[in-house]
Amino acid sequence: MNARSAWPAIMLGVVAGLAACSSDPEPTPGGDSETPAVATPVPVADDPRPGLVVHRWGLPEDGGVIDAVLAAVEPEGDESIAGTAAMQRNGFRILVLDPEELDLLRRTLGAEAYRGRTWHGEAIGWRNLVSRRLGRGSVLLLDGRARRMDDRVLAMAARGYSIPTVDDAALHVELTPYLVESSIDPMATRRLGDLRGVPLCHGIECTLEPGQAVVVASIPRLRAGRPRTSESDETDPASGPPSTTSPPGLGAGPVAPLPPTAAELLLDDAGIRSRGLMIITGRPHPAFGVPDLGAGPSPD
Repeated sequence: MNARSAWPAIMLGVVAGLAACSSDPEPTPGGDSETPAVATPVPVADDPRPGLVVHRWGLPEDGGVIDAVLAAVEPEGDESIAGTAAMQRNGFRILVLDPEELDLLRRTLGAEAYRGRTWHGEAIGWRNLVSRRLGRGSVLLLDGRARRMDDRVLAMAARGYSIPTVDDAALHVELTPYLVESSIDPMATRRLGDLRGVPLCHGIECTLEPGQAVVVASIPRLRAGRPRTSESDETDPASGPPSTTSPPGLGAGPVAPLPPTAAELLLDDAGIRSRGLMIITGRPHPAFGVPDLGAGPSPD
């Protein structure tokens, strides 16, 4: 076994230990009323119905479980998904996982962290996944810059529909964060399923083969701290109290926390200090697949 192949197994053991040491509230049902979510030992099991399915997870912020397991399952040398760079500037971390990595992810997170799922079917039009209201004067980090917002609603929408491929069929998925329009022009031409707002950036667009999934999480916030120059900084009493001066090149002003990103507002819950994660999966409609000619009745 080489180092690369052993890395997911090592990280699985480390993350399992972190999950065992952390406490989490009881899972609550989610999704639409017609598709109640049930927590099972393998909560990301495939939905038998064709179409788009969105699963939601929640873990304690201090546990570090989400970042550790995503580092373990992140594909090596994976090609950049269209729109990933723009999503990263708004705090989103996007991964496309194959069935093996997806199975490792759901086994590591466990059923206790599961928050439910929503089946959207053949979502040709945009479907709202989550939304948060921004109070007047709120500051949001948009595209890497702090912006003061009016009384607006921040949301994230997705759509996914079956498309034929050379071999069989696949699920085309698009995802974008946006600001909901407060008023819609009645004279504007709109179609059912159009995005009812202004996109924050160019969202992601990818095609999922059977068994694949899109994982959406927030990029962990960077926190400033005094760099440790040696082990004796905190143990040697002769060194005196810790220095309060800023390191060279960082300026002499106070360190202020950055405003939240769109991903933190939509996925995480600062009120109970939890990190959120979405898994977008599904299966194409059988009508778009290549017919199995061998399954038909044999001629007499």
